Amino acid sequence: MTTPREQRPAPAPAAVRPPWTDLVLQHGPVRPGWCPECKAETRITTDLLLLAPEGVSHVGTWTWCEVCDDPDHPLPMRRIPRG
Repeated sequence: MTTPREQRPAPAPAAVRPPWTDLVLQHGPVRPGWCPECKAETRITTDLLLLAPEGVSHVGTWTWCEVCDDPDHPLPMRRIPRG
């Protein structure tokens, strides 16, 4: 006498990955520069690059000044002289 085969469940569909999981945000070479706020050579600048399967895109530029943008020691408020 033969026994009926066990019914195996259908395999689960492959997980669909969102399209943004293939994107990587990368910075370009870091360049020193002049900060117009604090009038010193304390600024760094870099280009932001988006790496995608379709290619590389320039998405913006990021700048940071070690004096002006320091969260631990912010610059004091400057008074505007009124005539």
